[in-house]
Amino acid sequence: MVEIKWSKQAVEDIYSIKEYYSNFSNSYSFQLIDQIFQKAEILIKFPEIGRIIPELNNQSIRELIFKNFRIIYAIHDLNRITILTVHSSSKPLSNLSLFD
Repeated sequence: MVEIKWSKQAVEDIYSIKEYYSNFSNSYSFQLIDQIFQKAEILIKFPEIGRIIPELNNQSIRELIFKNFRIIYAIHDLNRITILTVHSSSKPLSNLSLFD
């Protein structure tokens, strides 16, 4: 079974998303965060389901798209994945934003 680890950056991203959306609706912010975690759970059974990120063209760095977010993750091996960041698709992606 695949172990999914959330990086410090990804946890901070989740917190920022929750804080932003809680300004509009507290219940929606919790629902959105729960949905992001549920989307990432698919990696347990299908670790290579995400597409290779076009900007990086690296087989081991992939992304799942959920609403207007890019859940970017690294496949270390078929038993270990790290969620690197949850990135807004409206912002450009750079190597710096992946590894802060």
